[in-house]
Amino acid sequence: MYYQSASQLAQHILNKEVNSKELVQGFIKRREALNPKINAIVQYNDDAALASAAQLDNQLSRGELQGPLHGVPVTVKESFNMLGFKTTVNYPPLKTYLPNEESILVTRLKEAGAVIIGKTNVPTLLADSQCFGPLYPRCNNPYNLERVPGGSTGGGAAAVAAGMTSFEIGSDIGGSIRNPAHYCGLFGLKPTQNGHAEDGHVPPMPNNDTGYLDMNSTGPLARTMADI
Repeated sequence: MYYQSASQLAQHILNKEVNSKELVQGFIKRREALNPKINAIVQYNDDAALASAAQLDNQLSRGELQGPLHGVPVTVKESFNMLGFKTTVNYPPLKTYLPNEESILVTRLKEAGAVIIGKTNVPTLLADSQCFGPLYPRCNNPYNLERVPGGSTGGGAAAVAAGMTSFEIGSDIGGSIRNPAHYCGLFGLKPTQNGHAEDGHVPPMPNNDTGYLDMNSTGPLARTMADI
């Protein structure tokens, strides 16, 4: 289950071979077993994810399909705003920052039926091809804990590679999707420049809109090209 693609998991749910709540419970158990050494997922969404999964299972029992990701557990990079969760980008001045609005990408994932099970590790201010900083434990490559997973979407890549999530939404200016995809043996896509200040992503910094945005893109890391 853990190494199947998001597309395959969505089909299993649609065929009622497994339900979303069972998948979420399974990914939580796998995270509990593996994450203490990898440190890929740094904020957990267990209670809300289980509640969302149960609701989606009820919808499907009535023949109501939320979208192409109905019931599929996913993660998002810590830099995307999500209501009820901090967006710190591993930077001490933002260690208590709670956004008052949600990223459009998080909203679109939910509208597509995805169940967001957590937020993933990043280097300070997303400015490294490794994945460490003062607020979160260093993220390690799941294939070799003495190696780095790349960055800045390093936690997301490590989580996908370790089977702790089905896929990840990350961001990339100079390699922050492509670099960790390479380090962790995944597929990653930096689309044509599509990042905007109003995406609900940090940077730009909250309340002052400072931060480099040229060449910024948001995109996926996944186990298969079909998912991309």
